[in-house]
Amino acid sequence: MPLLGNDPARRDRPIRTGRRDRPIIQLPSVALRVALVAALAVVLFGVVFFRLWFLQILSGQDFVARANDNRLREVKIVAPRGNIVDRRGEVIVENRPGLAVGLRLMDVPEGRLEDEIVRLARVLKMRPARIRKAIMDHLRPSTMELGDDGEWHSYLTWDAVLEHEITGLDVIIVREDVSERTVSYLKERALSFPGVEVRQNYLRAYPHGTMAAQLLGHLADISAEQLREKHFKGYSAGDVVGVEGLEKTYDRWLRGRDGVARIEVDAFSRPKQSDPVGGRLPEPGHTLVTTLDAKVQEAAERALRTGISLAHRDGKVEANGGAAVVLDARNGDVLAMANYPTYDPGVWVGGISEKKYRRLFVQKGNNYPQLNRAIMETKAVGSTFKVVDAVAGLEEGVISPVEAFFCNGSYKPPVATDKTVFGCWSSAGHGSLSLVDAITQSCDVYFYNVGYRFYAAKGSPLQEWAKRLGMGRPTGIDIEGEAAGRVPTPEWRQKYFRSEVDKLWTPGNSINLSIGQGDLEATPLQLAVTYAAIANGGRVVTPHLGLRIVDAAGQTVRDLHPAKARKVDIAPSTLDLVRQGLYKAANSPTGTSAHVFALYGQPVAGKTGTAEVYDATRSGYVDYAWYASYAPAHDPRYVVVVMIEKGGHGGTVAAPAARVIYDALFHLHSGELTTGSARTD
Repeated sequence: MPLLGNDPARRDRPIRTGRRDRPIIQLPSVALRVALVAALAVVLFGVVFFRLWFLQILSGQDFVARANDNRLREVKIVAPRGNIVDRRGEVIVENRPGLAVGLRLMDVPEGRLEDEIVRLARVLKMRPARIRKAIMDHLRPSTMELGDDGEWHSYLTWDAVLEHEITGLDVIIVREDVSERTVSYLKERALSFPGVEVRQNYLRAYPHGTMAAQLLGHLADISAEQLREKHFKGYSAGDVVGVEGLEKTYDRWLRGRDGVARIEVDAFSRPKQSDPVGGRLPEPGHTLVTTLDAKVQEAAERALRTGISLAHRDGKVEANGGAAVVLDARNGDVLAMANYPTYDPGVWVGGISEKKYRRLFVQKGNNYPQLNRAIMETKAVGSTFKVVDAVAGLEEGVISPVEAFFCNGSYKPPVATDKTVFGCWSSAGHGSLSLVDAITQSCDVYFYNVGYRFYAAKGSPLQEWAKRLGMGRPTGIDIEGEAAGRVPTPEWRQKYFRSEVDKLWTPGNSINLSIGQGDLEATPLQLAVTYAAIANGGRVVTPHLGLRIVDAAGQTVRDLHPAKARKVDIAPSTLDLVRQGLYKAANSPTGTSAHVFALYGQPVAGKTGTAEVYDATRSGYVDYAWYASYAPAHDPRYVVVVMIEKGGHGGTVAAPAARVIYDALFHLHSGELTTGSARTD
């Protein structure tokens, strides 16, 4: 047996003696691994050092900026809204400082929010549901439904507040226009109302009170539906927008540009100090200069009260509403647009409860003061429509200037199947009249004859002329809510009525239309546009309320040019005859408004109208009083239209009211008004 030390197979292996002074002999494969690990370590350390160099040297400023952003939060500073003024600069709508109460949700202890809402609502004299809605609108603008209390509690948990990234800077306004007394109460009990804050804001003010309330519109928090519209891109929950009227139409100009305050915050996004460390100042909204003349507007509203007072003298009519329009016949400027009854637009400031809203605007006894009757209420216009008959009849060759019809007080169509007898407003009759005198005396029988001739003519030429002159379509005024009115045609009856008998267009339909009765409906503004076309030579103007936009320095930012007037071809001879009739109606002894304007300081041309309108509450017809006019008669500038609901006859009520407006336009004072001693159309 060979010795262990002499074994040839083990001679090349390293021998470990266990002594520390002996080196360890490594194989080549192990050395390679060690080298690779060392190289990798060097690379990794190189990457780390390069990254540190990149972050600290090359990108240091960027990260300093980000760090600053993390400790700063931006708070919106609401810009004051622009004023609304009349054409002479008289302020109609302005701002006043106010106090608002809000909630900072992050400062309300968990589990106490609902209790605080209830107690705060009691102090602010509002329903808790309105506070909940304000919070929900802020947290989730796309959700407007409140649901029951259970849904509210499940929605607004503390986790939900955190989920919506509510910060210590977010204050949700729950009530505006809060009294100083209420604010003092809350401040004295601040520990009992954690998270409640008072903010200063701007509120709308109305120096002229109720004047032009229906035209101005009001403000409200933007709705969830509006936030989803492209038109409101860039708006956010809690923003205030114009609702209705001029506030809505010109919102983008009036609202201004909100500012930003940068506030330093702690790790919990709570303010570290009250003073901002930077930001951007708010830019006030622009001023809207309107076409209105405050003095004429006030006169128009006074005129409606005067007309209604005159109507009440004999105690036979209700006369509980009306409208008046004053246009510049040359360009469509609306100098005044008055409505009765009216209301104080200040009721919208700070919000309005549902109960108060219903009491003011919905209850029938108040006769709907929010309604802009001048553009929304469509009624038959009575004999004021006779100028359309005259223009259409002459232009279509249905009548001639000298042709006369005899009036004995009634008219029977020359159709054997129609036994209806149509009476004239003057039962004694007018005798033989040509066109000018028929307009002057408002003879119904003359125009019954014209109406029947249009019935016998091919097509619907009378209706077409009514539409050309501005009826049966919106005028295009620059506020929403305008009604189109209606010019009835045989085709309309076919679509509107179900009964085969009612579908038929009969001679009676054309005859009623000829005196502005039957199914014809127009707004006071449409009638004003029609009379403006008579006055200005056939141009159908687009009424407008916006004149220009002006900045804080008084410089014009934008002129608000209306749509170009639409020209209707009317022979000068036709216009001359119609104007003669309108002038004589207001100035000759036999004119239906001569008792009002014959001795007036300015020559007026105008037409009375008494329209029979069906009243469902009475199951019968009531008379609406109309007066449509322009002046000066020989160089027309102003168009004045007055309508008194259930007011009786146009000559006794509406014409005297129109004179109140002309007094303001021409700076006249004509003394006590008279309704005349005889019944006029």
